Amino acid sequence: MLDIFKKLLVCAATALVIAVPSLAQASDFTLKGKTVTWIVGFREGGGTDRLTRVLQTKLSKHLPGNPKVIVLNKPGGGSVTASNDFHKNARPDGTMLIMASTSTLLPVLLGSNVARYNPNEWVAITGFARGASMYAISKELGLGGKDMKADYKALQSANIRFGTETPLSAELLDFVSLEMLGVKARYLFGLSSKDAEAAFQRGEMNVNTDNTRSYLKDYGKDPKVNPVWSYGVIDESGTLKRDPDLPNVPTFPEFYEAVKGAKPDGLAYELQKSLMNAKVMLSKAVMLPKGTPDNIREVYIKALKAVTSEPDVVAALPREIGSMPLNFGDDTQRALASGTKMDPAVRGWAKKFLKERFNTDLE
Repeated sequence: MLDIFKKLLVCAATALVIAVPSLAQASDFTLKGKTVTWIVGFREGGGTDRLTRVLQTKLSKHLPGNPKVIVLNKPGGGSVTASNDFHKNARPDGTMLIMASTSTLLPVLLGSNVARYNPNEWVAITGFARGASMYAISKELGLGGKDMKADYKALQSANIRFGTETPLSAELLDFVSLEMLGVKARYLFGLSSKDAEAAFQRGEMNVNTDNTRSYLKDYGKDPKVNPVWSYGVIDESGTLKRDPDLPNVPTFPEFYEAVKGAKPDGLAYELQKSLMNAKVMLSKAVMLPKGTPDNIREVYIKALKAVTSEPDVVAALPREIGSMPLNFGDDTQRALASGTKMDPAVRGWAKKFLKERFNTDLE
């Protein structure tokens, strides 16, 4: 399905040449007596915040000098506010990190002027892929979960209510998916992912989207809530496979083909695939500021490899990211480059869609 993903990775690999420091250089670096501030562009309690705090508990142990590590939440604009500030002001001395997310990458992918930063200039340390699914209160929408054509018919006539932060949030993937299917929904903006989930639990919203593990934890045994489709995972050959944590749930392309009688294609689908890359394959990424020296980069890569091997973290990660593999350093940097590029024609379709549906400009 996604040959473009493989091609972009190859192109990015030729464009990104990062020098590897000597062990002596890395050993000269210490953070003794210092404080490392880890920026999260969302409120406390959301998926990005939870994952950061899981890692934070062990990071000091594996950094030279065992510095104090604190998490600083700076919500606003789906992480854009924090990212703009980080890009402009973060010191490249190893004392500042940011946990980038899909919402960090989307404005860059779409060419929006609200993003006064380029995450490709940041220094990638660790990347986390996370499965994602769109789920619904089944009875209210008339979904049976067994017949995709019947579910599609129900969605077309349902009063769908969907809460999210902004039109440029990670949920843009879901907006485009519904648009491709010709399914209308009422969108309520201004809700963080945590607030949108709370509204869904209260029944104020009847459709929501989240990472697969959170869905399974909250609703895996709830017969009233069921996934409509998942967004799958791209394997090493560039082929879209079903989410390993939701093997019985169709991917969006499977759902589309079943109800439309043809495989998805066109500019909207190219956008949908790019958004899927950003939301699933590049769900979270630990980044250092632009200009960070290679020896500090190497120290952090080594530290995050050690952190993600800690038994407590190993036990916690499946609850946050599911069965997806991790990537580090150059692999993360290449994935980041591929996930922030888009054909101008596709970006033009996105610009028109956002303006017509949400009166939102990219400029």
